[in-house]
Amino acid sequence: MKIIKYIFLSIIIVFCSSIFVNSATIDAKSVQEQNKISNPNNNVDISASDTIDDWADKAIHKFGIDGFGEHNGKFFFYASQSVALKPIDPQFGDALINAYDKAMMKLQTKYLMARFGNVVVNKIKSFYSDRSTDAKNIELPRSDSKGFLGKLLRVLNKSLDVKEKKLDKELLSLGVSEDDLKHMTPKMKKDIFRDKFIKQAIKKASGSIAGLFPMQTALATDKRGNYVVGVIAVASPKTIQIVKDIRLHRKSLIRGRGKDVKEFVPQDPKKYLQTFGVRLAYDKDGTPMIVSYGMGSYVLDGGDDYINDQYKSEAKENAKSNADAQIAEIVNGYLSVRQVRKNGEEIRKYVEREVKANSDTIEKSIKNIIKITNNSARSSARASLKGISTVKTWRYTLDKKIKFVGAIRVWRYSTLEAVENFGKHKREVKHKHRKYQENLGESKVVNDINDF
Repeated sequence: MKIIKYIFLSIIIVFCSSIFVNSATIDAKSVQEQNKISNPNNNVDISASDTIDDWADKAIHKFGIDGFGEHNGKFFFYASQSVALKPIDPQFGDALINAYDKAMMKLQTKYLMARFGNVVVNKIKSFYSDRSTDAKNIELPRSDSKGFLGKLLRVLNKSLDVKEKKLDKELLSLGVSEDDLKHMTPKMKKDIFRDKFIKQAIKKASGSIAGLFPMQTALATDKRGNYVVGVIAVASPKTIQIVKDIRLHRKSLIRGRGKDVKEFVPQDPKKYLQTFGVRLAYDKDGTPMIVSYGMGSYVLDGGDDYINDQYKSEAKENAKSNADAQIAEIVNGYLSVRQVRKNGEEIRKYVEREVKANSDTIEKSIKNIIKITNNSARSSARASLKGISTVKTWRYTLDKKIKFVGAIRVWRYSTLEAVENFGKHKREVKHKHRKYQENLGESKVVNDINDF
């Protein structure tokens, strides 16, 4: 017996030792990984959306402003927009350009609301309750009575016929559609309780969006391949006056710190994807000028050179058109927006009862939280192309598949005076983009706060 115990004990010791050795080996390997994950300084999965918000908070402080809103008569705004597709999709380029436009439209909406917005708030509270005996109960014949089924049907038809018509009117007055009524059983129509609360806020604004200038743009990416665009913009009495002068083709009295237009051309080709919209700048002689960054994209169609050349030409024209449209909006843009938000709750209780004798009455409850948002916006712009010239065209390849092309267009007084002298530069050579990872790229800061 002692020998058996000894052998059993030895087996347990060897088994446990084996487990300990193996577990020690596994622990040593996993501890390092766990420590890395647990370290709060290792942000393993920061979303592109959070990254772009953090960028905006830091970027506005670099201009000496402590936050967005009104500061000394100047209005600062920020908006972001996620890109609908990932770089693995052939139409990613188009989605990226659309995201830029959407972000800018969000900014324009905020600007318009700040200048011309008004709000209408409506609240509706309705309550209906029918706790009468008739509403809940139907007197049914005894199950053992002669001709029970026929009596039952006659009672139901007679009692429900009159009550249904009355109840239908009541339900229609409470907002139930005729379509819904058709699908309700008589039992469901025997509504005994309804509580409805709706709060509707309607914001409207329409007016000029001229003079709202982007100050800086950024493009954030996360490890899941999501892209988010961010834009910071400013409007001030000075910017509004400058675009008014441009619209009227007259030389502005406003002067600023002059720069060579070459300073507004990104040196790193990858920066083109992070720089879009327009910038307010001042020419060498100190007169205002507008720099606009247009972008287009396409994907190669196999080895068909003719079709690929057509795609490329079309993308170039799109880039140029986008740049000109951005200048037109800055100079003479008009926007109308309408935002309707409905919030509330709807609670309905109704009676159900099986169509058989002595069945129980069952009250059922339906609760619905209402949250509906409907935003619509429409913008238009018209401006003369006189005074606009191309100072740079470029091309860039993303992950060997998606081709981007762009045009940097500039409006300035010197060109207005001599429209035949357009500046032209050679195209930038393509630059291969490494596979996407978590990062943030931002456009070059070309302004200080005194420019606005």
